[in-house]
Amino acid sequence: MEPLRQLAKEKLAGKNVIAVMSAKGGVGKSVISSLLTLALGEGTLLVDMDIHTMAVTKLFGLEGKLHEVTKDGIEPFNVSSVQIVSLSGIVKDKYVILPGGNNERVMESLIAFTNMKKAKNVVFDLPPGLGDEILVLERLTKFKPVVVTTPSKVSVKVVEYLIKYLNEKGLNPLLLVNMSYYDCGGKIVRPFGDVDSASSLANKYGLRLVELPIDPTIEDYMGRIQEYKGVLLSRINEAVRILNDIS
Repeated sequence: MEPLRQLAKEKLAGKNVIAVMSAKGGVGKSVISSLLTLALGEGTLLVDMDIHTMAVTKLFGLEGKLHEVTKDGIEPFNVSSVQIVSLSGIVKDKYVILPGGNNERVMESLIAFTNMKKAKNVVFDLPPGLGDEILVLERLTKFKPVVVTTPSKVSVKVVEYLIKYLNEKGLNPLLLVNMSYYDCGGKIVRPFGDVDSASSLANKYGLRLVELPIDPTIEDYMGRIQEYKGVLLSRINEAVRILNDIS
């Protein structure tokens, strides 16, 4: 095994590793990853695995800030009681375009050189699709997949590809329906349509289904999501309880 990959594998050894993913873009993975990290609390590290257009640092108000590097490696940002690491903390506020196998090497390097000594839980926020980031994690660790979708038929159909892949690899995904409804004066409104298609998908593959509400106020917390205490966070706590039940 390559030394870099071996080091990354050793960094994740013994950690509770959770990967938030979806085959569909625009379903709120980064918001869910961030709130999930905050719900898990002290001893949790959030790793932004989108190495091209990094969103996590923008959610936490860390845009433009750089990671310190010590003898222990890349030092994560400390926000509230959790830690965050992102390529954004190395390249600052710039997009990144990489050819071919360089993607995997950058991801492995980010993991291998990050100081994870204080982390019991490591949450990975993955970009959409079936790409290098999933393959990298597979080689490095056994992780708990959290699969995110909306109830729209197109999203559910696309996300099923990811669930099939995870099942073929012997993983146990958890399906989260992202922000599928909102409460309008006591009346439940579903702008993406009924949750039936997502429920059917969960039943088909034996997954646990968690419906998440739309909270319009969360936009007020972009750049300071660590201060958000609304209804969406309370539902994320339910997902944490389910994750804790997964061995």
